[in-house]
Amino acid sequence: MPIKKIKLIILLFFVSSSINANVYYVSSSFGNDSNSGLSIQTPFKSIEKLNSINFNPGDSIYFKSGDYWEGMFWLKGSGTLTEPIVVDVYGGNARPIINGFGYQASILIFNDQHIHINGLELYNSADHFDSASTTTISAQTPNLFTNGPNTSWTNVYSACIIGDGNNGAQQTFVINVTNLPAQGANYRVARTVANQNWYFAPAQALSLGLNTITVNSVSFDRTVKFQFSNGAVEFSTITLNGDSIYQGVAKKLPGFGGVENSWGSGKNVRFGVKVVVSTQDLQNFTFNDLYIHDIYPTPSNTNNIHLGYGIKFETQSDLTSGLVNIISNIKVINSTISNTGHYGLWIKSLGIVGIDSVKNNQILVENCVFEHTGGSGFVPNKSKNVLVQDCIFNHTGSSIDNRMWKRGSGMWPFDCKNVVAQNNKFLNAHGPMDSYGSHIDYGNENVVFQYNYSCNNEGGFAEILGDNINCGYRYNISVNDGYREDPNGTTWDKKGKIFWVSNYCGQNPIRCTSVGTFIYNNSVFVSDTLNPEIYFWPNVGDVHVYNNLIVTGQNGQTIPTLIENDPSDLYISHNLFYDSTRIDLDIELENNAIYGDPLLLNSFYYGENNDEAYKVQSNSPAIGSGFLISGSTDSINYLQHNGGLDYFGNSVSHNLPSNIGAYNGSGATNILEINKDKIRLYPSITIDNVNILIEEYSGTIKTEIYTLSGDFIAVQYGNKLSFEQYKSGTYFCVITYANKNKNLRVVKL
Repeated sequence: MPIKKIKLIILLFFVSSSINANVYYVSSSFGNDSNSGLSIQTPFKSIEKLNSINFNPGDSIYFKSGDYWEGMFWLKGSGTLTEPIVVDVYGGNARPIINGFGYQASILIFNDQHIHINGLELYNSADHFDSASTTTISAQTPNLFTNGPNTSWTNVYSACIIGDGNNGAQQTFVINVTNLPAQGANYRVARTVANQNWYFAPAQALSLGLNTITVNSVSFDRTVKFQFSNGAVEFSTITLNGDSIYQGVAKKLPGFGGVENSWGSGKNVRFGVKVVVSTQDLQNFTFNDLYIHDIYPTPSNTNNIHLGYGIKFETQSDLTSGLVNIISNIKVINSTISNTGHYGLWIKSLGIVGIDSVKNNQILVENCVFEHTGGSGFVPNKSKNVLVQDCIFNHTGSSIDNRMWKRGSGMWPFDCKNVVAQNNKFLNAHGPMDSYGSHIDYGNENVVFQYNYSCNNEGGFAEILGDNINCGYRYNISVNDGYREDPNGTTWDKKGKIFWVSNYCGQNPIRCTSVGTFIYNNSVFVSDTLNPEIYFWPNVGDVHVYNNLIVTGQNGQTIPTLIENDPSDLYISHNLFYDSTRIDLDIELENNAIYGDPLLLNSFYYGENNDEAYKVQSNSPAIGSGFLISGSTDSINYLQHNGGLDYFGNSVSHNLPSNIGAYNGSGATNILEINKDKIRLYPSITIDNVNILIEEYSGTIKTEIYTLSGDFIAVQYGNKLSFEQYKSGTYFCVITYANKNKNLRVVKL
């Protein structure tokens, strides 16, 4: 076929594809499902209407700004790499809201791909039972009720019987009556007395709404029954002594059946967004500018109270049938995930345990906020080529809601390869185990945490488990991490740590050594009030610890250290400890150690929440005193390639020794001396005030301050902002100067 004809066919294909694409509009306040949905003037109204459509490549679905929907949006249909299906916003700046309303997810993507979703607000914590559904007493006989003793009392509910262990406890029966027969209906209490004879209380009329029937406690064992005069009484819920007996019919999404999906019900687990991969490899997902919050299962399911996730990508494989599925090219950017029962963002692969060659691929998480997640902020599993940057992880492992998991490091990769986490803030992680700013779980290869700021994380700063290859931390700043005390007072166990290296790999008593573990050029500050440990387990493999700057307040308890690994596998050198009189140094840490005052810009023995305070002055003994890390041109060979840059963007030589610590400049005398950006805020983590520095500008500065959810708070003018009157959390600052705008974030402690 002639080349010109081939080109024409290709051109016609793309033109045809573009012509067939539709733009759909949906508005709960203005729409109608009988409309065409194809214009702003004729939008659809409901999610149910969208769920009835199979979308095509290039289609767009626009939700009206500020409108609200309840239910699960099951987005059906796949786009292509060049023509994805796009979900976005029209008609204003306020986010459209989808309340998952007790379904499994607010948005479901099930074996479809090439989908981009922008600008929505999602939450999902309502009961999974349909409160509008009702049943009758006769319909629940003989399930909940038994047939009555006579025609006057047709149906009976037994609260307790002699010998069941109630021992005369109070019985409180609550039934929510939604409809009564025309002639009405009565109830009465039948109970046994001390000699086991029966007592029948006077009949009482049932009323619409909640009817509470209470039988007081006694000192003897007994039987208590509630008798009803008419089985046609309709009701929606029943509780006995505070426990749910009947809560209605589970909400169901048409077409979403099977044990796997429980008809879409969110009984046991909830999601803001869930992407399921079970029939083929999927790719090309972008979630941009989403606000996902308050994701919890039905509260009455006490065994599942923490199973709420902001976004989950779940791949399902079956090795027995040869079916192996992965997901690739994922972008989660500019988004906020908060108040989740467990993880904020989770990539999970099922059915391929032990298969190292199969991994999800190309994951970008950028400029996101994970705040008050009940578990960790981000957990990638069986993934490779993962980049996480410019994110804030604040209060992971949160316990502000009793439905939370209450434990979690900011981020931890598991069974991953080629992971880079950089320029992030890991703050205020909580929990009785793990709960570091970040940690490296087991089974990973080529994982590096670099250029991150870690502060006030309960578990500690750096945790590295077993069965890892070429994984570690470099050029990070840690401030007052590791304040957790062991609940049993046991040393070398659950107490907070500066560095912790173990060989745990998921099984007891099996242990797994690692290869090429590294911790170098980190700056660590520990205040007078803390004494976190440094602890390396025995047989953890080769560990390389160079050029770390560890500074403590001058007072306080001794900081314990213990290196149990075989010295032949240890490469520890050129670390600076000050004041070393507060640190009980293991002999292995003393190799080529330096003990002089590094002359930090930080002037407080309690530490400053400002990364620039952990630079050193020009006459510091840390300058040029490091161990030279070089020998390879491969940037992923972290043991022999130092990355070329420090925390602050200064170059690090491949030929000359570096400084000790995360700062490799020539020495600063002023906290404002080096600026990476034209405009910046300092400190970006504060308890009261924040300064604005704009290079070569001295005019008017206007700052609009917004909450994490985008709600406007106030306008402030000038080069200093006050956050003293605001509660703790993350805020967005829109700074206007010289007809320019810059959006920066501040964390108020």
